[in-house]
Amino acid sequence: MSPSIATLRTDVYGLVSPDALRGSLAGKVALVTGSSRGIGKHIARALAEAGASVAVTGRDEASVKSACADISQHQTPCAPFVADVLNERDLERLVKEVETQLGPIDILILNAGTNMFMPFHLHEADSWWHMMELNVRAPVALTRLVLPGMKQRNSGTILYISSRAALADLPWTTAYNCSKAALLRFAGSLSAELDFLQKRDGFEKNGIQIFSIHPGEINTDLHKTSKPENLRSDAPYVLELLEKLSANRPTFSPQLPAWSVVYLAAGKAPELRGQYVDCTRDLEETARNARASKC
Repeated sequence: MSPSIATLRTDVYGLVSPDALRGSLAGKVALVTGSSRGIGKHIARALAEAGASVAVTGRDEASVKSACADISQHQTPCAPFVADVLNERDLERLVKEVETQLGPIDILILNAGTNMFMPFHLHEADSWWHMMELNVRAPVALTRLVLPGMKQRNSGTILYISSRAALADLPWTTAYNCSKAALLRFAGSLSAELDFLQKRDGFEKNGIQIFSIHPGEINTDLHKTSKPENLRSDAPYVLELLEKLSANRPTFSPQLPAWSVVYLAAGKAPELRGQYVDCTRDLEETARNARASKC
């Protein structure tokens, strides 16, 4: 998981583009958490454009229905589901309703999450642990509900939205960094576990692919809500550093992670199964590097 040496990408390209991947997920059912807005909505729309039936989820009913209406324009089934990912009963109901309305879940994208820029000594304990619960406990709980069906069919894709923050000692985001590192390690460990279990259960090989990804620094509503009002008065140095970082950072299109997810879900990069994937780096080159490292 060392930093990638593949070409930097800021928008869709080559094989990771709508033209190359349209129709590649025909007949699949995808559930995307936190898909009423932001990166999640872009991912849901790309999955639909690639032919998948999509379950759009979120806590706000109006936003979920609006997103679903937009995504439905791609002429594939799309259904809205209101659920709180921190509520176990909501998750159980969500999975049952998605399978009833759309069918067995083939693609699970764990996108819902949050962030807050705050020095650790100023970050309240309850808020710190809430972030860990939303970013780690919730996706693990939903994985637990969806994975049995995938194991029985020996097919499926589970993809966790992690971050390059999982690999870096970035200040002011201790809870976020820890949560994304936890997702990265969980994804890799679960993939290795399934490689063993599926063979033990009589399958020639494990047909369930798992990834954790860095989507790139995309400007979404999360960037606004991640900076609490008291930050300027209590820790102005945090805002100063963030402004400097933003000034030197490329502008990444939300289409880049969206179609990178489609590329991975379509089985185009088997060499990257179980790995952390940086969507801002050329995935064809990344896969080639992964193949070379195994030789």
